[in-house]
Amino acid sequence: MQYIQKNIPKIIIAKKTLPLTDTQIKAAYPRDKNYSSFDSGGMYLLIRENISEIWSFKYTCSYAKKDALISFGSYPEVSLQQTRKQRDEALESIKQDIDPQHYKAEQEQRKQEFCNNFFKG
Repeated sequence: MQYIQKNIPKIIIAKKTLPLTDTQIKAAYPRDKNYSSFDSGGMYLLIRENISEIWSFKYTCSYAKKDALISFGSYPEVSLQQTRKQRDEALESIKQDIDPQHYKAEQEQRKQEFCNNFFKG
């Protein structure tokens, strides 16, 4: 006897990922296509075909109701510990309804203005 299942919603369970280790990152090699190695809290290492590895953080803007992406730099110039610290700072900003991407851009602009004013003398 066969049972026909109608209108039963599928339950999707998020796959739990273990945090990355330096050993796993060093062992990650480029493939034919770009791929990601996920850490925790929305952070991942994008491993590209051209042998570059870029730290990225995916988050959702509460006021814009859409996904956003911010990059923290490339590995090994930016270490795993530095990236986790930057991710934690970004999460704190999000909790305060501050978009980390806009905040980072404002900081860069202020830094540039300070350098321009300082060296003009």
